Amino acid sequence: IDYGKVSSDNRPIYDITQHTISSLFGSVELGWKKRAHITVTGRNDWDSALSNTAQQSFFYPSLGFSYIISDLIHLPRFIDYLKVRTSWASVGSAISPNISSAWRYEYVPSTGTYKTITYKFPKTFYPERTNSWEAGLVAYMFKGAFTLNLSFYQSNTRNQTFLRPITVGGPYNREYIQAGNVRNRGLELSLNYNKEWGKLLWQVGMNYSMNRNKIIRLLDNPKETLRQGGLNGCEIILRQGGTMGDLYTFTDFRRDADGKILLNDTYQVMQTELPTPQYIGSVLPKANLGISNKFTWRGFNFGLLLTARFGGLCVSQTQALMDSYGVSQKTAVLRDYGGVKVDGLLISAEKYYAVVGGETPIWAEYIYSATNVRIKEAYVSYTFKRLFKKATLTLGLTARNLLMIYNKAPFDPEATPSTDVYYQGFDYFMQPSQRTVALNVNVKL
Repeated sequence: IDYGKVSSDNRPIYDITQHTISSLFGSVELGWKKRAHITVTGRNDWDSALSNTAQQSFFYPSLGFSYIISDLIHLPRFIDYLKVRTSWASVGSAISPNISSAWRYEYVPSTGTYKTITYKFPKTFYPERTNSWEAGLVAYMFKGAFTLNLSFYQSNTRNQTFLRPITVGGPYNREYIQAGNVRNRGLELSLNYNKEWGKLLWQVGMNYSMNRNKIIRLLDNPKETLRQGGLNGCEIILRQGGTMGDLYTFTDFRRDADGKILLNDTYQVMQTELPTPQYIGSVLPKANLGISNKFTWRGFNFGLLLTARFGGLCVSQTQALMDSYGVSQKTAVLRDYGGVKVDGLLISAEKYYAVVGGETPIWAEYIYSATNVRIKEAYVSYTFKRLFKKATLTLGLTARNLLMIYNKAPFDPEATPSTDVYYQGFDYFMQPSQRTVALNVNVKL
């Protein structure tokens, strides 16, 4: 439902909208001797965002199957329980609201004026579709001391909606397109162990996950790319065969025919824009790991959670700007050293970073590994029992994001400036990560 208002120049502006989704859902579950289970679901959505499109509703089903193998065959004695499972699902999601509208004006709150929308739409908008499958197992071993949970998965997403620039000359400078086949493939592993020694209980758990992202198909022309933005001279660019996090840079030192850095008459480095973007790597991690330890003994509780991210890149324009103004620790050290060595010649830190840093840095200086290891959480508590009849009192101290054990980047690589898919790993004067310490008091009567 759209509510219109009239602007000072009499053009109709529609900036208040209501987004409605109506759904019909059904499921069937069948079981056999408490060993085998089959679940079938189906859902149909009518989404108002698909108004004026060729397909105004979409249906997505799912199918799941599980079987307890330990009830079917004889397994080694150390395996107490073993269940396998597999599932398949097709999930649809509508386009963003209002982009299929025929209206061509929008209000700009910062200026109090109106502007013409200069993008065009495809003849047909279709819902995005993700088809996925998963296979895994759950096992209990050594009388329940060990628990293993393992999953393999793959998903393919099609009909993704992109806004890309087009050649200026007509009434439009951008257009919405729908294309692509993006595959995610990976595994998730969870292993837990419990052990008791009298009054002492020890619980340790490990969670490991990895994901491999690949653009199987992007556009009709396999050589065509889509630029998704980023920072000045550093962007995410989508290419067929690449990933959704491929990072490219557009700047470098000006060099001679032998690749040596050139200096101007005042012994200052010079910058040049690359004729073609240079691929640096992906901002996406290769794997994530979490290890937790919990101890309980005579009312005392102690826990420690370590997390690690492996692989991926990140960039920091915060560091670049601080270097350009000479207010970073790195520039202070270099000034004490006498400057920066460039092909054996020592030049001042000011002349070097006035070019290397700034609004459009030479990004080779500001690309870092996003690998990091930290103490994510630690807590200690004690429970006083029978203080007042059956009442108990628990006092605890909890610290989160306690300590960064390993990190080469000048900021927290897990912090993000935006929830946008294409703005992971970019630092532009983000707020620093917070460390919190809390005192917990819990009373049970």
